[in-house]
Amino acid sequence: MANPTNPYHFMTYSEVAEVLGVSRQTVRVTEANALAKLRRNPVLKQHFLDHISSSSEFRSLDQVPSA
Repeated sequence: MANPTNPYHFMTYSEVAEVLGVSRQTVRVTEANALAKLRRNPVLKQHFLDHISSSSEFRSLDQVPSA
């Protein structure tokens, strides 16, 4: 398993489940519930949207071919 402290490493449900000692399904449901809470709360929703837009900007910059 890769180093989970690396901010550029995205862990699979299986990897997270192994670290936490729970099932993949529990990880998936917990993630879905957390994201639903973010979407329902107006303050947190704005933070979430800001994060998603800044993350996608960085990803799109990574994909720009160099001259």
